[in-house]
Order: sequence, then structure tokens, then C-alpha cells
Amino acid sequence: MDNRKKFVQPGADDWREFMYAAAGEGWRVPATEIELFCGPLAGSAMALRCGGLFLGLITLVNHGHSAWIGNLIVPEPCRGQGHGQHLLDQAILLLEQQKTRSIWLTASESGFPLYLRRGFEIIGQVERWVRPKGAGAGSIPCLEDVEEPNHRNIALQDADQEVWGEQRALLNYLLPKGRLLLCGASVALLQREPGLQILGPWFGDSSDAAEYRRLLVLAVETAKTEEELVIDLRTGSLPPQDLQDAGFVLQGRNRLMARGDVTGIDLNRLVSFASLGSMG
Repeated sequence: MDNRKKFVQPGADDWREFMYAAAGEGWRVPATEIELFCGPLAGSAMALRCGGLFLGLITLVNHGHSAWIGNLIVPEPCRGQGHGQHLLDQAILLLEQQKTRSIWLTASESGFPLYLRRGFEIIGQVERWVRPKGAGAGSIPCLEDVEEPNHRNIALQDADQEVWGEQRALLNYLLPKGRLLLCGASVALLQREPGLQILGPWFGDSSDAAEYRRLLVLAVETAKTEEELVIDLRTGSLPPQDLQDAGFVLQGRNRLMARGDVTGIDLNRLVSFASLGSMG
């Protein structure tokens, strides 16, 4: 048996091991995300194996100028042996060979020291807010001028490009399974997953708090009440009281970190991210 460690494109067994480890950490991994990493983004996932043993997995999505690292996990029995560091270093190497200007990720408390040693700097914070399934209508009043527009995908794509400084193919994968919400200058995608809904990406004008509240009302009214609604919010972009009034509960915080040249990226219009910490 070959006992050398090898990086491989994950197969079905690797993904089963990943999902088991992720469940043990309480991670929410959208089904669409796994479909992408097993399909059109198959080259954006990497497993580490030694013989027949699964040692960990990482995903790395290159948008062009910017890239995201996510889903870095090592099974609990294999931790403390440098496997996570090995995966991260290989991901950084591959992305830098692809000439990305900046690499982004969200860091938990346990992962933060490793990312800091690898040159990632704190850009901000990400809060996860969850509206439980079966939640009531909330206490934000429904405003009469809240309307759902026709599907204007271009508004979302233009806003995404304005924030990230490039056209990202990510939205091409997410839009077909989502519902576009628009209120004035605020635009968001309500993604629908089996058993899970994600409100993001969401872009808007931070000077108009009432507009944000109107879009939040629209999202709550449009979402399926029998499924959870999750927002990975850029901290400070929306008042916590508005989220609480709409029935959301804060479930955790992670650091938003980046490595490299972040000029040309302006997060001021970004309210929430498109994915749950793994693709941006």
C-alpha cells in the first residue's frame, strides 16, 4: 500500500467523509454547493489522502481577480498532525499560480491562528442569522410599497461586479435556483435549497435603512415558512434589532479575512454573502 500523502480530486467516498465530519462540526453545507463541487466546479475541491485514509478536504473557488477558500476540514481523529495546514498551503499555492490578486475566507476561532500565520488579515466580521422554520410573521410591519419585481438578474450582477470589481460566474450557478428580490437600490437573491433557504447575496445603499427593512420584509414574506432562512451578514450592514423583529436569531460570528491585494474591492454595498462562508 502507498502510504504517501496525496492531493486528489474528491470522489464519492471523500464527500461522504466530508459530510460526516461537517455534520460533527454543525456546519450547514447547501446541497447546491456540493452539486457544484461535484460538477462544474469539480476542479475547485481537493482531498488529502494517505493510502485508503481520508485526511481532510478543502475547496478553492477562483473568480478571476479574487478567490475564496472554504470547507477546510480534517476528521477529528486526524487533527493535530498538520493536515489542515498542508491543505491550506496547497490551496494558496494553486490560487497564486492562477494569478489571483486576493484570497478570501471566513475564519472560525479554531482556524484563525493558522490563517493569521499564512498572511491573512482581518477585513471585518460575518454574522450568521437564522430564522427558524415555522417562525411567525415577526413584528416588522408590512409596508404597502413593498413589491416583488420581475426577474431583473442584471441588477444583481451589476451590484456584484461593483462590489468585487469583476464579473463573477458564481451568480450564473445560483440565479436559476433562486428568486430575485428588489426594493429601490437594494437587490438580493433568495436561494432555495432542500430544507434550507439563503438570503444572499444582498447589495444595497447603507444610507437607506428603511429600504433594507422593506427588503427584509419581502424576503420573510416570500420565503417558505416550513424551512429555515439563513443570512451570512456582513457585520454592521443591518441593525440587529431589525433582524430580531423579523424573527431571526444570531447563531454565531466568524472573522472575514483576506490575503493579497484587495484594492478594487468595495464591501460598502454588501449586506450579505452569496454562500455560507465558502464561495463568497
